[in-house]
Amino acid sequence: MESMTEPTLVRQTMQLAAVWDDLVRLKPRLKAVLPEDLARLKDRLGAIQPEGGARRAADYDLFYRIGVVLARQQEPLTMGQLSEALAVPLSTATRMVDWLVESSYVERLADPEDRRIVRVALTEAGRELYQAIHAFMQQRLEQLLRQFTAEEREQLIVLLRKLIGILDAWAR
Repeated sequence: MESMTEPTLVRQTMQLAAVWDDLVRLKPRLKAVLPEDLARLKDRLGAIQPEGGARRAADYDLFYRIGVVLARQQEPLTMGQLSEALAVPLSTATRMVDWLVESSYVERLADPEDRRIVRVALTEAGRELYQAIHAFMQQRLEQLLRQFTAEEREQLIVLLRKLIGILDAWAR
């Protein structure tokens, strides 16, 4: 690893903080360019949210996180496993699953070996929604990556994977 002098580290930290600020600033504008079908789905999710609609972007983000977790599983998860995978309290996972069951995106299933255990899985509509969002994200990422050379893309991916590894270790 390259040795950095403290002034270089301070300067680069400030530059990265400025990049982060720019990403935070752009987030609302990027959400405004959702394709029409994804915007309709977002409206549908908001309409069924308890207490009159999703008022927080975190609700939509958590829905996508649930989709990511459930789509990657071979078997349905227990509520406890889902809560742990999402790093949220069981009550939050339960609230979100209630919301998604009501909208027919998630279903609760009885555990075949223990009737006391409830498992959670995406329904066909939930898989379709997750796949639509995932496909949209991939299209946007491809558009973004076209702005870089192949070498820059490789470097960016290596650095982002390293960053994720560091953040994952911090979160444990």
